[in-house]
Amino acid sequence: MAERGDVLRVKRRLGFGSERSGERVVVVQADALNSALPTTLVVPLDTDPNAAPRSLAVRVTAAEAGAEEDHVAIPSQLQITLLDRLAAGRVGRLRPSTLARLDEKLRLVLDL
Repeated sequence: MAERGDVLRVKRRLGFGSERSGERVVVVQADALNSALPTTLVVPLDTDPNAAPRSLAVRVTAAEAGAEEDHVAIPSQLQITLLDRLAAGRVGRLRPSTLARLDEKLRLVLDL
């Protein structure tokens, strides 16, 4: 089961981001819904630091992203995806402080 804050790889490209080798996304949907629905809400990660305006981008370290280089989360590209479009097993996990920053940006995007 995907958990909130997990970084997963997409089996097939969802159509956003410039990363070519194993597009990554972070799960932002509540865990209770992840276990009850066939879909989840994700935010894409990208290696291009300019992929999102600085006011919206959230830096994700390479260790958190499960990658060799840092990424940025792009909350303005929030998307729903079927869980079966995500590869099994997480490749990374956001630290609580990074997830809190992402939550702040999502509140801006969604006007909450």
